[in-house]
Amino acid sequence: MPGYEVATGFWRKLFGRRGPQSPAEAWLRQRRDASPEEVIRQHFAAMAAHDLDWLLATMAPERARLYNDPRTLDKRRLTVTGARVLAVEAVAKPVPLPSFADRYSANMVLRVEYELDLVEPEQRRDPSLREGRDWSYFILVSSGPGKPWAIADWGR
Repeated sequence: MPGYEVATGFWRKLFGRRGPQSPAEAWLRQRRDASPEEVIRQHFAAMAAHDLDWLLATMAPERARLYNDPRTLDKRRLTVTGARVLAVEAVAKPVPLPSFADRYSANMVLRVEYELDLVEPEQRRDPSLREGRDWSYFILVSSGPGKPWAIADWGR
């Protein structure tokens, strides 16, 4: 049924639903070997692609649960039209860890410089985002060697 495939492909693309060839599925297959920097780059690529499943796949399950309602993350992802990571640097600066971070054996803080392109001001759904160059700390967690890194939190 070619009409069915076209229709489901459209809805998957619109709502970010995983298909066997989706970016989220591709990321889930390769993330175990990915560096923390690659996790960040995938996160920003997913944001620019407006792909909710891919975006959630870059996060720790505890963080992803906060965004599993598409309306919550839609404010952010539908405000962004382009996202580029400019620099990623590991930092030793102590930042508050999320309450669930102690469930993981490893964590890392990265200072990420990025550039965002946003929709026109009257169409923006997330007032916390700023167009142009900016930076944030990202906290990544892992359950140990050979286990994937995932984003636990971000901010300043």
